Amino acid sequence: MATLLIVDDDRAARRTLELAFSGQGHETVTAADARGGMQAWREHEPDVVLLDLMLPDGSGQQMLEQSREQNLGGTVIMITGHQDLDKAIAAMRAGAFDYVHKPLNIDELELTVAKALESGSHKRKLALVADLAAERSHDKIVGASRALVEVHKQIGLASRGRANVLITGESGTGKELVARAIHRYTSPEEPFVPVNCSALAPTLLESELFGHEKGAFTGAEQAKPGRFELAGGGTLFLDEIGDLAADLQVKLLRVLQERNYERVGGISARPFAARVIVATHRDLETLVRDGSFRDDLYYRLNVVHIHLLPLRERLEDLEPLVEHLLVKANRQLHREVAKVPEDLLDRLRAYDWPGNVRELENRIVVGVMTSPGDLLQMDVPEPGAAALSAGGEPGVAERAPGDWRQSLEQVEEKHIARVLEEVGGNYGEACDVLGISRPTLRRKLREYGLRDD
Repeated sequence: MATLLIVDDDRAARRTLELAFSGQGHETVTAADARGGMQAWREHEPDVVLLDLMLPDGSGQQMLEQSREQNLGGTVIMITGHQDLDKAIAAMRAGAFDYVHKPLNIDELELTVAKALESGSHKRKLALVADLAAERSHDKIVGASRALVEVHKQIGLASRGRANVLITGESGTGKELVARAIHRYTSPEEPFVPVNCSALAPTLLESELFGHEKGAFTGAEQAKPGRFELAGGGTLFLDEIGDLAADLQVKLLRVLQERNYERVGGISARPFAARVIVATHRDLETLVRDGSFRDDLYYRLNVVHIHLLPLRERLEDLEPLVEHLLVKANRQLHREVAKVPEDLLDRLRAYDWPGNVRELENRIVVGVMTSPGDLLQMDVPEPGAAALSAGGEPGVAERAPGDWRQSLEQVEEKHIARVLEEVGGNYGEACDVLGISRPTLRRKLREYGLRDD
Protein backbone atom coordinates (compact mmCIF):
# COMPACT_ATOMS: atom_id res chain seq x y z
CA MET A 1 0.00 0.00 0.00
CA ALA A 2 0.97 3.67 -0.05
CA THR A 3 2.29 6.25 2.42
CA LEU A 4 0.08 9.32 2.92
CA LEU A 5 1.16 12.57 4.58
CA ILE A 6 -1.71 14.61 6.06
CA VAL A 7 -0.89 18.25 6.84
CA ASP A 8 -3.78 20.14 8.46
CA ASP A 9 -4.02 22.36 11.53
CA ASP A 10 -7.52 21.00 12.28
CA ARG A 11 -6.98 18.11 14.71
CA ALA A 12 -10.39 16.56 14.03
CA ALA A 13 -9.80 16.63 10.26
CA ARG A 14 -6.36 15.02 10.70
CA ARG A 15 -7.81 12.25 12.85
CA THR A 16 -10.70 11.59 10.46
CA LEU A 17 -8.38 11.32 7.44
CA GLU A 18 -5.90 9.19 9.39
CA LEU A 19 -8.58 6.67 10.38
CA ALA A 20 -10.11 6.58 6.88
CA PHE A 21 -6.86 5.84 5.03
CA SER A 22 -5.14 3.66 7.63
CA GLY A 23 -8.33 1.57 7.55
CA GLN A 24 -7.62 0.96 3.85
CA GLY A 25 -4.17 -0.36 4.67
CA HIS A 26 -2.22 2.81 3.91
CA GLU A 27 0.52 4.10 6.18
CA THR A 28 -0.40 7.59 7.40
CA VAL A 29 1.79 10.38 8.75
CA THR A 30 0.33 13.62 10.12
CA ALA A 31 1.54 17.16 10.78
CA ALA A 32 -0.23 20.24 12.16
CA ASP A 33 1.82 22.99 10.54
CA ALA A 34 4.09 23.76 7.59
CA ARG A 35 7.37 23.24 9.45
CA GLY A 36 6.36 19.81 10.73
CA GLY A 37 4.87 18.95 7.37
CA MET A 38 8.09 19.69 5.50
CA GLN A 39 10.12 17.66 7.99
CA ALA A 40 7.74 14.70 7.65
CA TRP A 41 7.77 15.06 3.85
CA ARG A 42 11.57 14.75 3.78
CA GLU A 43 11.71 11.87 6.30
CA HIS A 44 8.85 9.65 5.10
CA GLU A 45 8.90 10.28 1.31
CA PRO A 46 5.08 9.97 1.01
CA ASP A 47 3.33 8.82 -2.16
CA VAL A 48 0.46 11.29 -1.65
CA VAL A 49 0.34 14.50 0.37
CA LEU A 50 -3.02 15.85 1.60
CA LEU A 51 -2.12 19.48 2.16
CA ASP A 52 -4.28 22.16 3.76
CA LEU A 53 -3.94 25.45 1.93
CA MET A 54 -3.99 27.64 5.07
CA LEU A 55 -1.61 26.70 7.92
CA PRO A 56 -0.60 28.59 11.08
CA ASP A 57 2.99 29.19 9.97
CA GLY A 58 2.60 29.38 6.20
CA SER A 59 0.58 28.13 3.28
CA GLY A 60 0.21 24.83 1.47
CA GLN A 61 1.29 26.52 -1.75
CA GLN A 62 4.57 27.61 -0.19
CA MET A 63 5.14 24.03 0.98
CA LEU A 64 4.40 22.77 -2.51
CA GLU A 65 6.90 25.20 -4.03
CA GLN A 66 9.55 24.22 -1.45
CA SER A 67 8.98 20.53 -2.17
CA ARG A 68 9.60 21.13 -5.87
CA GLU A 69 12.76 23.13 -5.12
CA GLN A 70 14.02 20.28 -2.92
CA ASN A 71 13.00 17.59 -5.45
CA LEU A 72 10.67 15.88 -2.98
CA GLY A 73 8.35 13.28 -4.46
CA GLY A 74 4.69 12.72 -3.77
CA THR A 75 1.48 13.68 -5.51
CA VAL A 76 -0.15 16.68 -3.82
CA ILE A 77 -3.86 17.12 -3.19
CA MET A 78 -4.75 20.55 -1.80
CA ILE A 79 -7.48 20.95 0.82
CA THR A 80 -9.21 24.30 0.50
CA GLY A 81 -12.05 26.35 1.88
CA HIS A 82 -14.61 27.71 -0.58
CA GLN A 83 -13.16 31.20 -0.19
CA ASP A 84 -9.70 30.00 -1.26
CA LEU A 85 -10.49 29.14 -4.90
CA ASP A 86 -8.06 31.65 -6.41
CA LYS A 87 -5.29 30.29 -4.22
CA ALA A 88 -6.30 26.74 -5.10
CA ILE A 89 -6.01 27.52 -8.80
CA ALA A 90 -2.56 29.02 -8.16
CA ALA A 91 -1.60 25.81 -6.34
CA MET A 92 -2.72 23.74 -9.32
CA ARG A 93 -0.54 25.88 -11.56
CA ALA A 94 2.34 25.23 -9.15
CA GLY A 95 1.96 21.48 -9.61
CA ALA A 96 -0.82 20.18 -7.34
CA PHE A 97 -2.64 17.12 -8.69
CA ASP A 98 -6.11 18.22 -7.51
CA TYR A 99 -7.88 20.13 -4.77
CA VAL A 100 -10.85 19.23 -2.56
CA HIS A 101 -13.18 21.51 -0.61
CA LYS A 102 -14.05 21.59 3.06
CA PRO A 103 -16.18 20.14 4.52
CA LEU A 104 -14.52 16.99 3.22
CA ASN A 105 -16.47 14.20 1.55
CA ILE A 106 -14.42 11.11 2.46
CA ASP A 107 -15.79 8.98 -0.39
CA GLU A 108 -14.84 11.58 -2.98
CA LEU A 109 -11.47 12.12 -1.33
CA GLU A 110 -10.72 8.38 -1.39
CA LEU A 111 -11.43 8.34 -5.12
CA THR A 112 -9.17 11.35 -5.65
CA VAL A 113 -6.36 9.68 -3.67
CA ALA A 114 -6.74 6.52 -5.75
CA LYS A 115 -6.37 8.58 -8.94
CA ALA A 116 -3.37 10.38 -7.46
CA LEU A 117 -1.69 7.06 -6.64
CA GLU A 118 -2.30 5.82 -10.18
CA SER A 119 -0.90 9.06 -11.61
CA GLY A 120 2.15 8.82 -9.35
CA SER A 121 2.77 5.25 -10.47
CA HIS A 122 2.72 6.31 -14.12
CA LYS A 123 5.05 9.23 -13.42
CA ARG A 124 7.52 7.04 -11.53
CA LYS A 125 7.54 4.57 -14.40
CA LEU A 126 8.05 7.42 -16.86
CA ALA A 127 10.84 8.86 -14.71
CA LEU A 128 12.54 5.45 -14.57
CA VAL A 129 12.36 5.15 -18.33
CA ALA A 130 13.68 8.70 -18.64
CA ASP A 131 16.60 7.93 -16.32
CA LEU A 132 17.43 4.81 -18.29
CA ALA A 133 17.12 6.73 -21.52
CA ALA A 134 19.48 9.39 -20.20
CA GLU A 135 22.08 6.71 -19.54
CA ARG A 136 21.84 5.54 -23.12
CA SER A 137 22.75 7.27 -26.31
CA HIS A 138 20.12 9.58 -27.81
CA ASP A 139 20.22 7.40 -30.92
CA LYS A 140 19.16 4.17 -29.22
CA ILE A 141 17.29 1.69 -31.40
CA VAL A 142 14.12 0.83 -29.48
CA GLY A 143 12.24 -2.45 -29.74
CA ALA A 144 12.53 -6.18 -29.07
CA SER A 145 10.79 -7.81 -32.04
CA ARG A 146 12.47 -10.74 -33.75
CA ALA A 147 13.20 -8.55 -36.78
CA LEU A 148 14.90 -5.92 -34.62
CA VAL A 149 16.88 -8.56 -32.73
CA GLU A 150 18.25 -9.69 -36.11
CA VAL A 151 19.15 -6.08 -36.93
CA HIS A 152 21.09 -5.87 -33.65
CA LYS A 153 22.93 -9.06 -34.56
CA GLN A 154 23.84 -7.62 -37.95
CA ILE A 155 25.03 -4.42 -36.29
CA GLY A 156 27.28 -6.54 -34.09
CA LEU A 157 28.66 -8.43 -37.09
CA ALA A 158 29.21 -5.19 -39.04
CA SER A 159 31.04 -3.74 -36.05
CA ARG A 160 33.69 -6.48 -36.15
CA GLY A 161 35.44 -4.77 -39.05
CA ARG A 162 35.22 -1.74 -41.29
CA ALA A 163 33.53 -3.17 -44.38
CA ASN A 164 31.11 -0.96 -46.32
CA VAL A 165 27.49 -1.28 -45.22
CA LEU A 166 24.26 -0.82 -47.18
CA ILE A 167 21.15 -0.09 -45.10
CA THR A 168 17.77 -0.31 -46.84
CA GLY A 169 14.22 0.30 -45.69
CA GLU A 170 11.30 2.65 -46.09
CA SER A 171 11.59 6.30 -45.14
CA GLY A 172 11.31 6.83 -41.40
CA THR A 173 12.41 3.34 -40.33
CA GLY A 174 15.61 4.52 -38.62
CA LYS A 175 18.38 3.88 -41.12
CA GLU A 176 20.60 6.63 -39.73
CA LEU A 177 20.15 5.25 -36.21
CA VAL A 178 21.55 1.93 -37.42
CA ALA A 179 24.47 3.72 -39.08
CA ARG A 180 25.21 5.62 -35.88
CA ALA A 181 25.02 2.41 -33.84
CA ILE A 182 27.59 0.72 -36.09
CA HIS A 183 29.82 3.77 -35.80
CA ARG A 184 29.42 3.85 -32.01
CA TYR A 185 30.61 0.25 -31.70
CA THR A 186 33.40 0.63 -34.27
CA SER A 187 35.08 4.00 -33.83
CA PRO A 188 33.19 6.14 -31.29
CA GLU A 189 36.13 8.47 -30.75
CA GLU A 190 36.19 9.40 -34.45
CA PRO A 191 33.73 11.68 -36.36
CA PHE A 192 30.39 10.50 -37.73
CA VAL A 193 29.76 12.63 -40.83
CA PRO A 194 26.30 12.37 -42.48
CA VAL A 195 25.54 13.56 -46.01
CA ASN A 196 22.11 13.52 -47.68
CA CYS A 197 22.76 12.83 -51.36
CA SER A 198 19.36 14.14 -52.40
CA ALA A 199 19.62 17.42 -50.51
CA LEU A 200 22.01 19.22 -52.88
CA ALA A 201 22.43 19.70 -56.60
CA PRO A 202 25.21 17.47 -58.05
CA THR A 203 27.72 20.33 -58.45
CA LEU A 204 27.21 21.49 -54.89
CA LEU A 205 27.29 17.92 -53.59
CA GLU A 206 30.64 17.30 -55.27
CA SER A 207 32.17 20.29 -53.48
CA GLU A 208 30.50 19.20 -50.24
CA LEU A 209 32.00 15.72 -50.49
CA PHE A 210 35.45 16.45 -51.93
CA GLY A 211 36.00 19.99 -50.65
CA HIS A 212 37.54 22.65 -52.88
CA GLU A 213 40.62 24.80 -53.24
CA LYS A 214 40.61 28.57 -53.24
CA GLY A 215 39.55 29.88 -56.66
CA ALA A 216 38.25 26.50 -57.84
CA PHE A 217 35.04 28.19 -59.00
CA THR A 218 33.28 31.52 -58.74
CA GLY A 219 32.66 32.30 -55.09
CA ALA A 220 35.37 29.93 -53.78
CA GLU A 221 37.18 32.66 -51.89
CA GLN A 222 38.98 30.25 -49.62
CA ALA A 223 39.79 26.56 -49.46
CA LYS A 224 37.23 24.34 -47.77
CA PRO A 225 37.61 20.74 -46.53
CA GLY A 226 34.98 18.27 -47.75
CA ARG A 227 33.09 15.54 -45.94
CA PHE A 228 35.65 12.93 -47.05
CA GLU A 229 38.27 14.90 -45.16
CA LEU A 230 36.12 15.74 -42.15
CA ALA A 231 35.22 12.07 -41.62
CA GLY A 232 38.88 11.33 -40.84
CA GLY A 233 39.15 7.77 -39.59
CA GLY A 234 35.50 7.63 -38.56
CA THR A 235 32.34 7.04 -40.58
CA LEU A 236 31.01 8.73 -43.71
CA PHE A 237 27.25 8.13 -43.90
CA LEU A 238 25.75 8.73 -47.34
CA ASP A 239 21.97 8.84 -47.02
CA GLU A 240 19.70 8.42 -50.06
CA ILE A 241 22.58 6.98 -52.09
CA GLY A 242 20.05 5.95 -54.75
CA ASP A 243 19.71 9.63 -55.71
CA LEU A 244 23.43 10.10 -56.38
CA ALA A 245 24.05 11.52 -59.88
CA ALA A 246 25.81 9.30 -62.43
CA ASP A 247 29.06 11.32 -62.59
CA LEU A 248 29.33 11.34 -58.80
CA GLN A 249 28.78 7.58 -58.75
CA VAL A 250 31.91 7.22 -60.88
CA LYS A 251 33.92 9.51 -58.60
CA LEU A 252 32.71 7.78 -55.44
CA LEU A 253 33.63 4.39 -56.88
CA ARG A 254 37.15 5.65 -57.58
CA VAL A 255 37.51 6.94 -54.01
CA LEU A 256 36.41 3.58 -52.63
CA GLN A 257 38.80 1.70 -54.90
CA GLU A 258 41.88 3.88 -54.50
CA ARG A 259 41.19 5.20 -50.98
CA ASN A 260 42.19 8.73 -51.97
CA TYR A 261 40.61 11.79 -53.59
CA GLU A 262 41.35 15.31 -54.77
CA ARG A 263 39.62 18.50 -53.77
CA VAL A 264 37.72 20.32 -56.51
CA GLY A 265 40.36 22.46 -58.24
CA GLY A 266 43.17 20.57 -56.51
CA ILE A 267 46.06 18.59 -57.96
CA SER A 268 47.30 16.55 -54.99
CA ALA A 269 45.74 13.29 -53.79
CA ARG A 270 44.53 13.13 -50.20
CA PRO A 271 44.08 9.86 -48.29
CA PHE A 272 40.58 8.65 -47.47
CA ALA A 273 40.45 6.55 -44.30
CA ALA A 274 36.79 6.63 -43.23
CA ARG A 275 34.38 3.74 -43.26
CA VAL A 276 31.47 4.18 -45.67
CA ILE A 277 27.88 3.37 -44.70
CA VAL A 278 25.12 4.16 -47.19
CA ALA A 279 21.34 4.06 -46.94
CA THR A 280 18.39 4.29 -49.29
CA HIS A 281 14.64 3.74 -49.35
CA ARG A 282 14.89 2.82 -53.05
CA ASP A 283 15.46 -0.65 -54.58
CA LEU A 284 19.07 -0.41 -55.75
CA GLU A 285 18.90 -3.73 -57.59
CA THR A 286 16.10 -2.33 -59.73
CA LEU A 287 18.10 0.85 -60.31
CA VAL A 288 21.07 -1.28 -61.39
CA ARG A 289 18.91 -3.24 -63.83
CA ASP A 290 17.49 -0.11 -65.45
CA GLY A 291 20.95 1.45 -65.68
CA SER A 292 20.48 4.40 -63.33
CA PHE A 293 22.87 3.03 -60.70
CA ARG A 294 26.27 1.52 -61.45
CA ASP A 295 26.49 -2.20 -60.75
CA ASP A 296 30.19 -2.00 -59.77
CA LEU A 297 29.43 0.70 -57.21
CA TYR A 298 26.47 -1.31 -55.90
CA TYR A 299 28.61 -4.39 -55.30
CA ARG A 300 31.34 -2.26 -53.73
CA LEU A 301 28.83 -0.76 -51.26
CA ASN A 302 26.76 -3.87 -50.58
CA VAL A 303 29.35 -5.77 -48.55
CA VAL A 304 27.14 -5.92 -45.45
CA HIS A 305 23.41 -5.46 -46.08
CA ILE A 306 21.00 -4.54 -43.28
CA HIS A 307 17.30 -4.23 -44.12
CA LEU A 308 14.84 -2.51 -41.78
CA LEU A 309 11.24 -3.66 -41.82
CA PRO A 310 8.48 -1.05 -41.76
CA LEU A 311 6.76 -0.43 -38.44
CA ARG A 312 3.55 -2.12 -39.61
CA GLU A 313 5.50 -5.41 -39.92
CA ARG A 314 6.97 -5.25 -36.41
CA LEU A 315 4.10 -4.02 -34.26
CA GLU A 316 5.65 -5.70 -31.20
CA ASP A 317 7.98 -2.70 -31.13
CA LEU A 318 5.17 -0.14 -31.14
CA GLU A 319 4.46 0.01 -27.40
CA PRO A 320 8.12 0.39 -26.31
CA LEU A 321 8.56 2.97 -29.07
CA VAL A 322 5.58 4.96 -27.78
CA GLU A 323 7.03 4.87 -24.28
CA HIS A 324 10.49 5.95 -25.49
CA LEU A 325 9.18 8.71 -27.74
CA LEU A 326 6.82 9.93 -25.01
CA VAL A 327 9.79 10.39 -22.66
CA LYS A 328 11.66 12.24 -25.41
CA ALA A 329 8.71 14.52 -26.22
CA ASN A 330 8.07 15.28 -22.54
CA ARG A 331 11.68 16.34 -22.10
CA GLN A 332 11.67 18.50 -25.20
CA LEU A 333 8.36 20.19 -24.36
CA HIS A 334 8.71 20.23 -20.55
CA ARG A 335 5.48 18.28 -20.12
CA GLU A 336 4.47 15.32 -17.91
CA VAL A 337 2.10 13.36 -20.13
CA ALA A 338 2.52 9.96 -18.50
CA LYS A 339 -0.52 7.80 -19.33
CA VAL A 340 -1.21 6.02 -22.61
CA PRO A 341 -4.80 4.66 -22.72
CA GLU A 342 -5.16 1.06 -23.87
CA ASP A 343 -7.74 2.05 -26.49
CA LEU A 344 -5.16 4.48 -27.96
CA LEU A 345 -2.58 1.68 -28.17
CA ASP A 346 -5.19 -0.44 -29.97
CA ARG A 347 -5.75 2.34 -32.51
CA LEU A 348 -2.00 2.77 -32.96
CA ARG A 349 -1.64 -0.96 -33.65
CA ALA A 350 -4.48 -0.86 -36.20
CA TYR A 351 -2.90 1.93 -38.24
CA ASP A 352 -0.47 1.12 -41.11
CA TRP A 353 2.15 3.82 -40.35
CA PRO A 354 3.24 4.75 -43.89
CA GLY A 355 5.72 7.23 -42.38
CA ASN A 356 6.99 4.60 -39.93
CA VAL A 357 8.76 5.67 -36.71
CA ARG A 358 9.25 9.24 -37.93
CA GLU A 359 5.48 9.62 -38.35
CA LEU A 360 4.86 8.02 -34.94
CA GLU A 361 7.26 10.48 -33.31
CA ASN A 362 5.67 13.47 -35.04
CA ARG A 363 2.19 12.43 -33.93
CA ILE A 364 3.35 11.84 -30.34
CA VAL A 365 5.00 15.29 -30.21
CA VAL A 366 1.73 16.88 -31.35
CA GLY A 367 -0.18 14.75 -28.84
CA VAL A 368 2.06 15.80 -25.96
CA MET A 369 1.71 19.45 -26.97
CA THR A 370 -2.09 19.32 -27.16
CA SER A 371 -3.02 16.88 -24.36
CA PRO A 372 -4.66 18.94 -21.60
CA GLY A 373 -3.54 16.71 -18.72
CA ASP A 374 -1.25 13.73 -18.12
CA LEU A 375 -3.32 11.44 -20.38
CA LEU A 376 -1.91 11.19 -23.92
CA GLN A 377 -4.42 12.16 -26.58
CA MET A 378 -3.42 11.64 -30.22
CA ASP A 379 -4.95 11.96 -33.64
CA VAL A 380 -4.71 8.52 -35.27
CA PRO A 381 -6.30 7.86 -38.70
CA GLU A 382 -8.81 5.05 -38.95
CA PRO A 383 -7.57 1.58 -40.03
CA GLY A 384 -7.13 1.42 -43.79
CA ALA A 385 -6.61 5.18 -44.02
CA ALA A 386 -2.81 5.02 -44.07
CA ALA A 387 -2.50 6.17 -47.66
CA LEU A 388 -4.84 9.06 -47.02
CA SER A 389 -2.88 10.19 -43.98
CA ALA A 390 0.30 10.19 -46.02
CA GLY A 391 -1.28 12.10 -48.87
CA GLY A 392 -2.04 9.13 -51.10
CA GLU A 393 -5.12 7.48 -52.54
CA PRO A 394 -7.57 5.38 -50.49
CA GLY A 395 -6.60 1.89 -49.32
CA VAL A 396 -6.43 -0.99 -51.77
CA ALA A 397 -9.78 -2.38 -50.72
CA GLU A 398 -11.42 0.97 -51.49
CA ARG A 399 -9.88 1.57 -54.92
CA ALA A 400 -11.80 1.38 -58.13
CA PRO A 401 -10.97 -1.70 -60.27
CA GLY A 402 -8.93 0.27 -62.81
CA ASP A 403 -6.81 2.23 -60.34
CA TRP A 404 -4.09 -0.43 -60.22
CA ARG A 405 -3.12 0.46 -63.81
CA GLN A 406 -1.66 3.80 -62.71
CA SER A 407 2.10 4.17 -63.10
CA LEU A 408 4.33 4.85 -60.11
CA GLU A 409 4.85 8.39 -61.38
CA GLN A 410 1.09 9.00 -61.46
CA VAL A 411 0.66 7.68 -57.93
CA GLU A 412 3.61 9.73 -56.68
CA GLU A 413 2.31 12.90 -58.33
CA LYS A 414 -1.09 12.51 -56.64
CA HIS A 415 0.58 11.59 -53.38
CA ILE A 416 2.72 14.75 -53.32
CA ALA A 417 -0.18 16.96 -54.37
CA ARG A 418 -2.39 15.56 -51.60
CA VAL A 419 0.28 16.01 -48.94
CA LEU A 420 0.87 19.63 -49.93
CA GLU A 421 -2.86 20.24 -49.81
CA GLU A 422 -3.20 18.67 -46.36
CA VAL A 423 -0.29 20.67 -44.88
CA GLY A 424 -1.40 23.93 -46.46
CA GLY A 425 1.60 24.18 -48.77
CA ASN A 426 4.14 24.00 -45.91
CA TYR A 427 7.22 22.49 -47.57
CA GLY A 428 8.85 21.58 -44.25
CA GLU A 429 5.85 19.53 -43.08
CA ALA A 430 5.45 17.99 -46.52
CA CYS A 431 9.09 16.86 -46.53
CA ASP A 432 8.66 15.29 -43.08
CA VAL A 433 5.61 13.32 -44.24
CA LEU A 434 7.14 12.29 -47.56
CA GLY A 435 10.54 11.51 -46.09
CA ILE A 436 12.44 13.57 -48.67
CA SER A 437 14.53 16.74 -48.66
CA ARG A 438 13.31 20.16 -49.77
CA PRO A 439 15.45 20.18 -52.97
CA THR A 440 14.07 16.74 -53.90
CA LEU A 441 10.53 18.00 -53.33
CA ARG A 442 11.12 21.02 -55.56
CA ARG A 443 12.63 18.81 -58.26
CA LYS A 444 9.61 16.51 -58.20
CA LEU A 445 7.24 19.49 -58.36
CA ARG A 446 9.01 20.63 -61.51
CA GLU A 447 8.97 17.12 -63.00
CA TYR A 448 5.22 16.77 -62.50
CA GLY A 449 4.39 20.32 -63.50
CA LEU A 450 3.02 21.13 -60.06
CA ARG A 451 3.19 24.72 -58.87
CA ASP A 452 6.32 25.66 -56.95
CA ASP A 453 5.32 28.88 -55.19
